[in-house]
Amino acid sequence: MFKKIISAIAGFSVICLSVLNYSKANASYLELPVDTIIDGNEAYQATDILSPDEIPINDSIKDLDESVIKIMIDPGHYSYYNRSTVYSPYWESVMTWKLSNFLQKELQDLGVHADLTKSSLDEDPSLNDRGFSSKGYDFFISVHSNAGAYEYMDAPIAFVYQDLPWTDIDDKSQELGLRIAQKTAEVMKTNQKGSMSKRKGTGDWDRNGKNDDEWYSVLFASRFVGTPGILMEHSFHTNYRSSVWLYNDDNLKKLAKAEAKEIYDYFSKIKPQESAEPIFGDVNGDKIVDSTDASCILEEYSILLTGGHSDLNDEAKKSADINSDGAVDSVDASLILEYYSYISVGGSETDIRKWLENR
Repeated sequence: MFKKIISAIAGFSVICLSVLNYSKANASYLELPVDTIIDGNEAYQATDILSPDEIPINDSIKDLDESVIKIMIDPGHYSYYNRSTVYSPYWESVMTWKLSNFLQKELQDLGVHADLTKSSLDEDPSLNDRGFSSKGYDFFISVHSNAGAYEYMDAPIAFVYQDLPWTDIDDKSQELGLRIAQKTAEVMKTNQKGSMSKRKGTGDWDRNGKNDDEWYSVLFASRFVGTPGILMEHSFHTNYRSSVWLYNDDNLKKLAKAEAKEIYDYFSKIKPQESAEPIFGDVNGDKIVDSTDASCILEEYSILLTGGHSDLNDEAKKSADINSDGAVDSVDASLILEYYSYISVGGSETDIRKWLENR
């Protein structure tokens, strides 16, 4: 365990901090990003934190193709933790566990590989371990709800990375974080808009000589291993309406579906996608089979007849040999033109090989 709970601060409840004023009635906390040793009023940095290279990658993603979107979801807190002061049935930890599982399922339904940082409601990994477990993933989201001094506060807030000059993980954190916060506000119909915020830590936890680390331990850790991440505050559990809304499983399922789509849409546009199978008959590679492909075949045939060198690569040659006789010639061009004519007059598009079987 990288974080130790110091007996000197026992009795204080840990809550999700907001950049807004928060209530002393809900108890505040100082979250130290890595192991610390308390000596009087000073906190000294411990020396046993691993380097990013020493932190292992989760076995579940080791053999996945680069094109697969990989998301690590962190259900904030554990057991029955952070009870709402305005709606007693609501516990933040229970909500985060449910929403995280719903989010995992929605992402998986979209073809995304999604894992959780823990396997049960009662499991309580250290904050650093939660963030470190995102190594090798495309995104890390720690699921929470907030607490505030005033009951009217209900803004969903995505805590995101500070601006980093040497990498783009801060850009992804901020861009997707804001989108998720805004979508959460839309689905929950909160009075306040969804927004993003940044909070800087007080120590040089990554030992780069600067006090530029993240305040939240989970974000320090996910950033430390190079994963874009956010800590997502899903409105405030000190707001009665929000607490009642988040207590409802059907609402959480709606929220999970909307957030999963935001994550999927974002990464599906920027991730390298696995190459699709070539279309049989599509000689020029424009994803359709038409007269242009027939022209390419006739040009190839003409070149070969005059003893010239083929302009088609092996894949194109396979695609151009429509009748599969081992030669690219005028017969193949005629078959493509016949198929194209069939499609042009309203015939259903299908693989030419199936069309040949039924013509």
